[in-house]
Amino acid sequence: MMAVRLLTCLMAFAFSIPRTAPAPSALVDSTPQHRAHAIAMPQVDSHVLANLLTNVPARASDLPLTVVAGEATQCESATCTVPLTLRALGAEGPVKLALAVANSRGELSDVKHADCGFGACSVSLVLERGINTVSIGVVDPIAQTTAYTTLRIDANRAVAANPGKTEWF
Repeated sequence: MMAVRLLTCLMAFAFSIPRTAPAPSALVDSTPQHRAHAIAMPQVDSHVLANLLTNVPARASDLPLTVVAGEATQCESATCTVPLTLRALGAEGPVKLALAVANSRGELSDVKHADCGFGACSVSLVLERGINTVSIGVVDPIAQTTAYTTLRIDANRAVAANPGKTEWF
């Protein structure tokens, strides 16, 4: 009885399998597909913070990055505004910036983001007075490239040591 039931199940299974090959459109396309690997901003944020914690960059740059810090302006009692000019040479499209700062006490800021033009832009940072370390990450989403750098900025406004006399005639 058991053998008859097993044989009946096997025959039913054998007859339920289609005997024709599936249509070509139903087959999986085996041609190679080139998909750009998206660079995730959380990964860039991690590299930016890691660069503040180490003396050696956490990752090498894919494209040349030039950053120039201007003179501290608009200083208040505890902070100064410092302009930065950034240029990512070889960027193929608008780039995205990730910036973080470590102050002289070693306290880290949150990572902030900014959209930049086609590889060149200016940003203003409000920094605590004193020596600050700024870590910058740049992402070119079209070329799928990144660049990282750190720089030290003295956020103190230079004041003339001996102001000249003013005379009125």
